[in-house]
Amino acid sequence: MNYYELIEYLDIDSGDELQYFEEMADLIESDEHIDYDALLKLFEEAEGATAASLLDEYFNDITGGLPEEYSSMFTLLDQIRMELTGLIRNSSPDDPESIRGFTDRFYRFRNWYVYETEVAVLDRTDGEGAEREYEQSVRDAIATARAGKLSGGEFAFDFSTALDYDIDYYAMSFADLMDSVEDQEDLQ
Repeated sequence: MNYYELIEYLDIDSGDELQYFEEMADLIESDEHIDYDALLKLFEEAEGATAASLLDEYFNDITGGLPEEYSSMFTLLDQIRMELTGLIRNSSPDDPESIRGFTDRFYRFRNWYVYETEVAVLDRTDGEGAEREYEQSVRDAIATARAGKLSGGEFAFDFSTALDYDIDYYAMSFADLMDSVEDQEDLQ
């Protein structure tokens, strides 16, 4: 999907209108391939603080649905959240390389989350003792875990292959770090 298809898909006129949770969720979760250059242009136009806030909200939403026994995946997603939000908060329209750096990491995350990594799922919801095994993307496995919590379904997940995700070093201001700690405390 090119830039014009992307903004049409998100139902916005330009990147500076990226301001709602649903738009960020659609951007991350879309099955459609999104061209790197389309993402770069979108984030060049978007307000960095708003994009960071939307990413925070998105990651808090998806990790809130993970069962406690998957703390390694929770920790990894939280590290990815901190990396992405730190990069976009510290990017500047005056420094195109900072936006490119964020877009590189966002593009990599999105590919890992939607396409590249398979999570083994064991579905025990049959009720007759039968189990069904299959694989899903990280995105779909998290959605299944969340749906299972709501419906009472019994699922087991093997996120071990998904845990091999390289986090680059990133800059985070002390104020951002304190905000992150306060956000985590508010969730508990």
